[in-house]
Amino acid sequence: MDNTMALLLSDTYKQCHDRMYPNGLTKLVSYWVPRKSMLENQNEMVFFGLQAFIKEYLMGYFQKNFFDLSEDEMLTLYTDSMDVQIGRDNYDLDKIVELHRLGYLPLEIRALPEGTLVPMGVPCIEITNTDNKFAWLVQWIECILQVELWKPCCHATIGHMYREIADYWYNKTTDGLPGNFGMRGMSCMDEATRCSASWLLSFNKTSTIPAINYIDRYYNADCKNNGIGIGAVSTEHSVMGANFSIDGDEITFVKRLLTELYPNTSFSMVSDTYDYWNMVNNILPQCKEEIMNHNGKLLVRPDSGDIVEISVKTVERLWEIFGGSVNGKGYKVLNPHIGIIYGDGCTLSNVETIWKELEKRGFAANNIAYGVGAFCFTAIVENGKMIVVTRDTFGIAMKATYGVIDGKKLMIFKDPKTDTSHLKKSHKGCCRVYDDNGELKCQDQLLEMSDNSLLTTVFKDGELVREDTFADIRNRMYGGK
Repeated sequence: MDNTMALLLSDTYKQCHDRMYPNGLTKLVSYWVPRKSMLENQNEMVFFGLQAFIKEYLMGYFQKNFFDLSEDEMLTLYTDSMDVQIGRDNYDLDKIVELHRLGYLPLEIRALPEGTLVPMGVPCIEITNTDNKFAWLVQWIECILQVELWKPCCHATIGHMYREIADYWYNKTTDGLPGNFGMRGMSCMDEATRCSASWLLSFNKTSTIPAINYIDRYYNADCKNNGIGIGAVSTEHSVMGANFSIDGDEITFVKRLLTELYPNTSFSMVSDTYDYWNMVNNILPQCKEEIMNHNGKLLVRPDSGDIVEISVKTVERLWEIFGGSVNGKGYKVLNPHIGIIYGDGCTLSNVETIWKELEKRGFAANNIAYGVGAFCFTAIVENGKMIVVTRDTFGIAMKATYGVIDGKKLMIFKDPKTDTSHLKKSHKGCCRVYDDNGELKCQDQLLEMSDNSLLTTVFKDGELVREDTFADIRNRMYGGK
């Protein structure tokens, strides 16, 4: 994609809509809106990713792969693709030549602050053209905006859902929160990076290293000094199996980890390569002296089986072997040299069930850590029903709702009679987003873009106007917690 000319980053039909709009169209206003949640218990979406999109694409990519190209090179790249797509007679070149000669994207993007929890039906983004010749560009940008933005919003929302559960149980039973293990299960490196960046809005830990550079570059996160993007030393099955193959005994490697390789570092150890309960019931007790003298914590990591049953039984067994203490809220906490981390099957419902079961048995929530992996960002299990995470999870759409044609202000809208769910009905006219006693609401059917709106200018005429740091966004979500 790095070599694709920027104006080709769209669906085919966007390339011919300029000639389909009414003659005399000088202004178009569109809104990007989460319309309806497919989740029964989540009716707000975390808005995140716009600033990164603006920096990466509207500024960086467009400059390199459009404005910096010679006119001849740009036209050759464009026509080579579009002649194949729809044929030379079915698209116009004047529009992109004019844009190339202008030297910047004549758009104004106004948006809610990133990190805002947005109710369904409330616009997150408002886009309009700043030059009368380029009203077509407003809706052209939909494809690239959608493909880059809907998933970070969904992932940030899922991270927030985990954070809310964690906050509840930690506040109830304790005086680390989950980490992200999602990289290998994502469809590409870009998705893995953005997913983990979204996760880091709610937590400090991830195993996806590129997320650190991403949020440093686009959100000035300063991960090094702010303790964001913390990973962990951990084994995998190939390591366990390779050592076992030498002498057929896991205990040798466990003691080597504790005394030679990581005597002063906490680490997790995948423990079900062969016989998980043999590891817990027999091998760990034989390593008790080394574990108790280890300057760190050994986290036992089951990687298969019934996550709820195994997690609860493991905590109980580790308490029997290694003991611990009772915290100020009256809950048992394992000895700080030992613990458990689960990285497989950590769905929202499983995580909450485990904490409930531990609480019933008098154990604090921080006896177990979770590594939330790819499935949990791809599908959400709610009330026994699996909902696949897509753009439709929150019904995200971008629709044009206002235009100026030959000087006349017109409301634009869609309202299909066949849409019995009322999902497809759009806003009408310009919109104003406002705060009504702590609840975001939208007023539409306006004949002007409102200056009295929570949608404020972020990007205009090729320049980033408003910039947030990662800390700004986190504080917006959690008040500095």
